[in-house]
Amino acid sequence: MSSKGTPPAERVVLMITRLNDGETLSKNKLAEEFNVDKRTIQRDVNEKLAFLPINHNSDYFQLEPSALGRLSPKDIRNFSELSGVGKLFPNLDTKFLTKLLSQAYDSPITVKGHSYEAIDLVRPVFEKLEAIIRAYKIIQFTYKDKQYKNVKPYRLVNSKGIWYLAAVDGETLKSFHLLDIKHLFEQTETFERSEAVLTEIDEEDGIFFNENKFEVVVKVSKEIAQYFLRRNLFPNQRIIEELETGELLVSARVATNKQILPLIRYWIPEIEVISPEHIKHQLLNQLKNYISS
Repeated sequence: MSSKGTPPAERVVLMITRLNDGETLSKNKLAEEFNVDKRTIQRDVNEKLAFLPINHNSDYFQLEPSALGRLSPKDIRNFSELSGVGKLFPNLDTKFLTKLLSQAYDSPITVKGHSYEAIDLVRPVFEKLEAIIRAYKIIQFTYKDKQYKNVKPYRLVNSKGIWYLAAVDGETLKSFHLLDIKHLFEQTETFERSEAVLTEIDEEDGIFFNENKFEVVVKVSKEIAQYFLRRNLFPNQRIIEELETGELLVSARVATNKQILPLIRYWIPEIEVISPEHIKHQLLNQLKNYISS
């Protein structure tokens, strides 16, 4: 048998994953798959998997039914979609997950994501709202010194590392930063969720919920065009045209000037506002005030 078999850590994690999925494993087939001898697999079972309640005979082994895990690769994939990282990795099949999740395996992968607000600060209201949302209960609370009553909570939304509550106040879908929600009370009344509201929450690129969005068009220089082609940097971004000069015409749909102006300022002088006029004028005034201050 060749000494260049599957690394031990990867081998063991893959076996645990399959056992957790409820599979009955054959020692002979595993030995062939991992390019090791059957005695190596037996040692894995006796030593590295000794902490698991395993039923086995001379060839086959499986977890006791009462010990079957509830977190399968499918569950992990579902969680990746829920947490917004489903498209982060090239694939999330069982083999890839095995390598990714093995702490002992010398992984070539490092992910550097958003900086998140301290979850301890929002955990109490997060957990309370989670239970209320599941029960379809109406709520009242204080938010930035204003009292809100008869609010219908729909979703907890994380945008750029910050947690918000998406809720309907009157007839308007709004977002509320969890850290600013005070004196939260659950009312006895329940409500029926609107599928249209859920769709709006899911399709919105951020937390600016507003049906009256307007389009902003900018021209991006060829020096920074690659960044806009790689991923969406603007809310509801769309590439209108790739010009022969290497420049881009880029569209964004926003609910408020504040949603787009800081992003445009970040890319100055490599970006030019084409429309609308009020964005161009406000940006120009901001720059003039900055220079003169």
